Amino acid sequence: MVAPAADSSAGAAAKSDASAKSMESEVAALEARLARDGGSADDWTLLAKAYDFVGRPDDARRARARAANPAAGVVTQMSAGALVAAATATESRPGSAEPAAAPAAPAASITELEQRVKANPRDVPGWLALADLHRAQHDNRAARDALARVVALKGMTAQSWADYADVLASLADGSLTGAAGSAIDSALALEPSNTKALWLKASQAHEQRHFTDALTWWKRLRAALPANSPDARIIDGNIAEDTSLAGLAPVSASSAAAAAPAAAGAAEVSGTVSIDSHLAARVQRDATLFIYAKAADSPGPPLAVLRTTAAAWPVTFHLDDSMAMIPSRRLSQFDKVVVEARISRSGQATPSAGDLYVTSPVLHPAAGKKLALVINREIG
Repeated sequence: MVAPAADSSAGAAAKSDASAKSMESEVAALEARLARDGGSADDWTLLAKAYDFVGRPDDARRARARAANPAAGVVTQMSAGALVAAATATESRPGSAEPAAAPAAPAASITELEQRVKANPRDVPGWLALADLHRAQHDNRAARDALARVVALKGMTAQSWADYADVLASLADGSLTGAAGSAIDSALALEPSNTKALWLKASQAHEQRHFTDALTWWKRLRAALPANSPDARIIDGNIAEDTSLAGLAPVSASSAAAAAPAAAGAAEVSGTVSIDSHLAARVQRDATLFIYAKAADSPGPPLAVLRTTAAAWPVTFHLDDSMAMIPSRRLSQFDKVVVEARISRSGQATPSAGDLYVTSPVLHPAAGKKLALVINREIG
């Protein structure tokens, strides 16, 4: 009969969904235990298999690498949520070999994590989780300080070194030289195929006008990406540009098309910025206002930047390719961007505590795209 067959199918689907959710919970619990206490090669192999089951191949690869060297340290590269789970996980139940279940939705606050690392200054997962939360709130100075503690504790992974480089660059007006460059090199020394570190290294070479070197790093990054990666088109464009800047033979037509995915002037974002009435009294007349577009899912400097003043609200803005910080990162190269507006207390581009800001939802930059942003948040 048709109806019972449909019911059976629905029941099977429900069971499958419940099984998947249960597996995710088990993965979270195992992540938390290994991040907190470390584990044997068998533990890391088990985690790798669990990652395979839930469709997390990159995490599975890192877990297998850790299984081959379980004594490398306590911390593996995990998602921000997993690190927060590790930092807030409860101890195993007395008399039981099983770890306590990790929270379904980790809710550790910055204050809670600060208290945790104050009580245990050698808590590497806690410092990493704290740094990640500071980065999410655009407090790069605090994130830098937290990651510096992890450096001192010798608990850095390739990904945390890459994140550290990103933070240091943000505090140096986007420059990837100096301390940021050293952090990039540390990331690549630990994991030569780390995609964020490769992207930063290529961008650093471009910043220094070492275009041939930049090509080497872009091509290495391109080879490390999955065939269907949404970043492939962007990297092809960067390869085409640096090939030209290096004075080498022109790229193929397909790569040239990737280098210019949108017609000139077609990628733009315009709109207005105003301020929440509860914060308006705190803003001085002619306060410095930065409005900038950033790639939603790749590291690096902003794609377009406007510096203006908040003499009168609302402030009208327009962002396009002519406002790029570096030629290899233009608004037209990215399909997913966010726009931020920030009132700088210091007048400097580097974010600092007390700055007021707003971040837009993820959007596609296109002619006619209009935003109405209202500043309503503060960097703590």
